[in-house]
Order: sequence, then C-alpha cells, then structure tokens
Amino acid sequence: MRADTLLPDTASDTLRAMTDAAVQAGAYLRDASANRGLLRIDEKTAGDFVSDADRGAEALIAQSPERACPGHGWLGEESGARGTGDLRWIVDPLDGTTNFLRGLPHWAVSIALCRGDVPLCGVVHDPAKAETFVAERGGGAFLNGAPIRVTQAVPLASALFATGVPAGGRVGHLPDCLEDLERLMPKSAGIRRWGAAALDLAYVAAGRLDGYWERNLGPWDVAAGMLLVQEAGGQVEPLWPGRPVLSSGSFVASNADLGPELAALIGTRQ
Repeated sequence: MRADTLLPDTASDTLRAMTDAAVQAGAYLRDASANRGLLRIDEKTAGDFVSDADRGAEALIAQSPERACPGHGWLGEESGARGTGDLRWIVDPLDGTTNFLRGLPHWAVSIALCRGDVPLCGVVHDPAKAETFVAERGGGAFLNGAPIRVTQAVPLASALFATGVPAGGRVGHLPDCLEDLERLMPKSAGIRRWGAAALDLAYVAAGRLDGYWERNLGPWDVAAGMLLVQEAGGQVEPLWPGRPVLSSGSFVASNADLGPELAALIGTRQ
C-alpha cells in the first residue's frame, strides 16, 4: 500500500509524510500480529497493556519528523515528549492494544500534527481493514482518498453511538459512565464499546456512528480523530467546560445536529 494512493491531491507534504509513517508502522504491526504470542507484554496499570509491538511501531514513526519535518516536537504515548517547537507530532502507535493482543482486528495507528491544543493534520490508519482516514484543517476529511462526511438529520431514536467504559485501574469515572448509559440507551438505537478511540472518532467522521464520547483519554487517543470529525462537518466539544479536549481527554463528538442532545444526556460532571 502506497501512501500517495490514500490521499487527496491537495495533501500537504507534512500529511504525506505522516501517512507514509502510519502505513509503514501498520505493515510492521501486521507482521507483529502474526507472531503476537512471542511479544513481550507489560502492564502499565491494571488492564492497560503495552507490548514490544507498541514500542517498535512508535520508534519507526519517530524517524519521520526527524527526517521529513525537522524542528517539529514530539509526544508519543510510549516515549513521552521531546522538542520545544510550536508544532508537535502527537502519536499513538497502536490504539487498541488489548484488541491487537487478543487477535481482534480493530486497532489503528494514530498520528496528528498539532499547534498547542489545535490539530492541523491527522491520520488514523487501520491496517487490518486497509482503511486510512486523513484530514487537514480547512481541507476536508477523506477515507482512502475519497471525501467523507458525518451523518445528517438522524433522530436521536435512530442514532448509533460509541463510548469507552472504564475498566481495570482506570475506573474513576465508571459511575458517571454507567449513568450516561442508563439515560442514553433507552433513547437511542444502540451504543458500542469497541476499545479503539481513534477508530471511534474516524467512524463518526465517516458517518458510521452518529456520536462518541469519553472521559480521561490521552491526547494521542484523540488528536487525529478530533480533526477528522471537525473536517467531516461534525463537532467535538469539551465534556467539561473550560478544559480543552486534548488536555482533559474528555469530550463529546457528533454530527452537528445531535451534539446538544447528546451532551445534555451524558452531562458535564467532573
């Protein structure tokens, strides 16, 4: 798979470099998946895993800004922050690690270029399904080179949503999440919990989901997918007023029509 076949003609050199890095990391991860029984796996916190595949993919991606975008800073889920530039790459080398380790084909590579809390370019690459979602601020959102849009005019009763349900050592917001589900499930067509935030956001952008919300994610989980939703005509709003989405990791993403209804039902509790 060549990165240039997955992009619109208007793609910038930076987006091309990011997409190329995501595709290379995806190929590495496909190979690692075939031999995942040999991977060393560590537990960062209860129920939150990291493997040699995560670390190897991140090291591979990290070569790109050094080569193609010198001067850009870096924030990786596994390697942390470095550099002091105004622009930085925010990277999740393997979003959905638990799915990956269990052989569930729902995981992705997520790369964004941000200025502060504002994403400028984003790539979410799904190697298992050969799908690559990309966006640039002001340039629209695309899946494998074709434009994508959020849904429109979907009544709440027909809407399909996604969320993340806290588990393991990260259950501080579990009561809030359960209250959200109790309020929203009787009023909607369903709620999914797939375990890969970047893909949930990409699916909102592509019109496969009508909305998605979650609390307390890392910026690497959100940055690229946030831009995809916005450039596909949707909205991403902080769940907690006054706290930016990337720094709080807590948000509501949806098509523009359903945003207020969804936000009212899940609340803004901290």
